[in-house]
Amino acid sequence: MRISTFLTRLIVLTVAVPSLGWAQDQTVETQVVDAMNQVFGSHPGIRAFHAKGIVVEGNFKGTPDAVALSRAVLFDGRTIPVTVRFSDSSGLPSIPDGSDGANPHGMALKFHLPDGSETDMVTNSLKVFLVPTAADLRDFFLAIAASPPEAAKPTKLDQFVASHPTIPAA
Repeated sequence: MRISTFLTRLIVLTVAVPSLGWAQDQTVETQVVDAMNQVFGSHPGIRAFHAKGIVVEGNFKGTPDAVALSRAVLFDGRTIPVTVRFSDSSGLPSIPDGSDGANPHGMALKFHLPDGSETDMVTNSLKVFLVPTAADLRDFFLAIAASPPEAAKPTKLDQFVASHPTIPAA
């Protein structure tokens, strides 16, 4: 089972989980990042996830038909500056773009609206989200870290996947 099959965007909660032995003041977000670093290694100055990416800038202009679908300024026909980051999955900053481990690919968009505010959109190439909570995502990465190739079967990852029916769908 490939790690890259399961990686996806982070949806995080700001909840401490002292029952798992984590520091009282550590949020689930920090725990997820720490767990990812156990899997991919720590790369100072580099993001823990979707470490490899490219940023481009351009403009977005909604089609005239978009006005009938949304009142958002983004779709009112004006040209909107946009910053886009295309990324590969994993925490490996040098992963080849075409490798299986680079999936799912991500795309984050930041629209710079006329009033100075911004609207963000984040997408990835998965059909469904891997797990429903940040705590589950943290536990997923911990299961990966605890399941090296030589681990006894069923591995922690095998057990985690068996107990989370959303994973095969992802």
